[in-house]
Amino acid sequence: MKKLLLMLMVLFSAVTTNAKCDWSTLKLQQWNERNYYKWYVSGKVLDDTCVDYMFMVYDFQTKKTDTVYDVRGIVEVQFNVKGKYKLYLKVWNRCEKCDTALYRPIEIVTFPNAGLGWVVNTLNCKKYKFEMNYIKGMSVKDTCMDYYLVFYKGPWMDTMSQKEWDALTDYQIGMEYDFPDADFLGYTQTRLAEFTFKDSGRVLMYAQWWNKCLKQDTFMFRRLDVCKRANTTSVTVFNKPEPKLIGMYDIMGRPVYNVKEDELVIYLYSDGSTRKVIRK
Repeated sequence: MKKLLLMLMVLFSAVTTNAKCDWSTLKLQQWNERNYYKWYVSGKVLDDTCVDYMFMVYDFQTKKTDTVYDVRGIVEVQFNVKGKYKLYLKVWNRCEKCDTALYRPIEIVTFPNAGLGWVVNTLNCKKYKFEMNYIKGMSVKDTCMDYYLVFYKGPWMDTMSQKEWDALTDYQIGMEYDFPDADFLGYTQTRLAEFTFKDSGRVLMYAQWWNKCLKQDTFMFRRLDVCKRANTTSVTVFNKPEPKLIGMYDIMGRPVYNVKEDELVIYLYSDGSTRKVIRK
């Protein structure tokens, strides 16, 4: 099952163009859900004040390259058009006059209607039935789509307060949790699946829709409280409410009222979140 989790975090090897610089500690991590991507660059080499870096996205459809600005090493991009793209990370040492580059190819496809629900057995609260939705537009006889549910239970989960557990985001899980073998409980690989947990308590569930023909996927995390008091037996379907857009700004923080083509715009939402979008 490790191959499923490699999609959450990708470690790239940098190609050094000058032996005077050691880029071996440089890491580029990726998190994405559908067409929304985040990347994070880190490494001891970045502590050097002579070292700087820049993110760029190349659009194969328009043959254009856009610079993407980061916040403390994190960049966010939402791709609104299907197609192929490539993320470039250029890193250089202006004192030693050497540089390197990392890149990640991206192909955007859509997975409309991805979602899941479950029912808890009325006689055994550790026994669950899960249903992952069909992707809208895909035939029920489709053979390209694979469905996976993967379960993890770590000691840190039960030490969190209820508020911390409920507020845990997909991004925090994908970027901060290493999915160790010691926490692995098991997995299913059918759209309709049953799973019985051995113990009660908190469980992290990872759901993946994998199109093996296109080699593209989407995923989501869900938190389960197995045998929690006041447990419900009704089907739980998650449709996360969309926060309201309250403003658009350029990279300098100035309000934007008329968005131009290929302009980088920062969207500010009512829940305090932001997204950087390259308008096409």
